[in-house]
Amino acid sequence: MEEELQGGTQPQEEPVNDFDIIEYLEGLTGFVFDKTVLIRVARERGVKTVTRFEDLSQEQKDLCKADLLYTAYCSPEVWASQTAAHGSFSKTTGSQKLQRKEKILKMALALYEKYDAVPEEISEEGNMQWLDM
Repeated sequence: MEEELQGGTQPQEEPVNDFDIIEYLEGLTGFVFDKTVLIRVARERGVKTVTRFEDLSQEQKDLCKADLLYTAYCSPEVWASQTAAHGSFSKTTGSQKLQRKEKILKMALALYEKYDAVPEEISEEGNMQWLDM
């Protein structure tokens, strides 16, 4: 019996540092963002150096998602296709069209409001406000 366990029948554990915050952020929404956007969100939310999924709080996860949804809301309605290539490798992502942008904003606002973290540039109606100077 001991020989069977040593023979590789036990489940393999994941490597300790197998978590990539940028890959995690890529999967939070159905939108494809440029890597620089993902890095910006990670830095602004203070999670850029997180190396274990278990170290992320639910609040951090939700606010990162809200930031990405808000970024999508502020983006043009049609995103161009994009191609990344290195040597013989090539990956193309088709264009994206945002529909029902107001619903995306409502989803972001619900997450922000859950933690009383609505950005100052968003008014209650979800529009930009003019500042008196």
